[in-house]
Amino acid sequence: MVSTIKMLALDIDGVLTDGQFTLSASGEEVKRLDFHDLDALTAVKRSGMPVVFVTGENGPLVNAIAQRFGVEMVTTGAKDKLAAINQIAHDHRLDLSEICYVGDSDRDAPALRAVGLGLAPANATPAARAAAHRVLRRRGGSGAVAEAIELMERLSSNGIAETIAVFERIVQDSINAHHRLLDQSLPTLVQVAQAFIYVLQSGGKLLFFGNGGSAADAQHVAGELVGRFLRESEPWPAIALTTDTSILTAVGNDWTFDDVFARQIRALAKPGDAAIGISTSGRSPNVLRGLRAARDLGAFTIGFTGVNGGLMTEECDIVFCAPANETPRIQELHLLAWHSVCEIVENVMIDGNQPGF
Repeated sequence: MVSTIKMLALDIDGVLTDGQFTLSASGEEVKRLDFHDLDALTAVKRSGMPVVFVTGENGPLVNAIAQRFGVEMVTTGAKDKLAAINQIAHDHRLDLSEICYVGDSDRDAPALRAVGLGLAPANATPAARAAAHRVLRRRGGSGAVAEAIELMERLSSNGIAETIAVFERIVQDSINAHHRLLDQSLPTLVQVAQAFIYVLQSGGKLLFFGNGGSAADAQHVAGELVGRFLRESEPWPAIALTTDTSILTAVGNDWTFDDVFARQIRALAKPGDAAIGISTSGRSPNVLRGLRAARDLGAFTIGFTGVNGGLMTEECDIVFCAPANETPRIQELHLLAWHSVCEIVENVMIDGNQPGF
């Protein structure tokens, strides 16, 4: 939708005018314009933003309106408004997302939908209003263009460009973290997948646990294995220890929250099972106690954490240290790692072979 707007494109009839006309005694068309629109267009051109008129009409009246508003770029006879806007974008090396277009008719609807900011006057057709990103309060020929320009300026002052820059930084940080995972972490993730397959093929079960977003991951992965990841299969024994509120609150209330996973591990785990603790910091006391309890019972222990590992390396047989420092990036890498492991486990468990293992 809205991005950094670099060009303003306007229909004429129904936008700069009210869509009506009168005939003079000599048979000439006379159309009504609004001085607020004239002043606003003058100001926006002075700021350096290019303005183009895109109209399906031809003739001297179009030229007279363009001359009165001081607009030199005029596309006339444009029955296909989207094609005209595409051509304008191409000629000026712009993306459609960098254009604001104001139109009022059914013919304008595809273009309104495609540009970065599509605006329709209050008296536009239903199709145009439905396609527009915003419907203006003012009618065509009664200040709609001035309102559109005011809206563009307000959106710009709200820091759209700055916000886009923040999004770009966040996405690039995530991409860089994913590249580090690709370069550094695959041997460890192969070990995780191998461990899951061994446990499941040996009749064991997988026990997942963590706090907050890590609790959501525990439930997510258990759901992929008991339900289905990509292919139809038999369910495999995977349990998230984060879902039974009666157990969690009873243990937390009667003993301590640090024991909510360890006590469940003591009840459910046996040698040959795998306990998988998830903690982005690697320091969550209840996760560490759960892993310690699993080791004491002879279960296999796996940890998912951040780049520093925290204290998990002391409690786990395998630790995936996501190569990132910030919690959001760690969680994003965990999700990709879980999906990758689930896909490999599913393929091996269904097909019965272990290519590369």
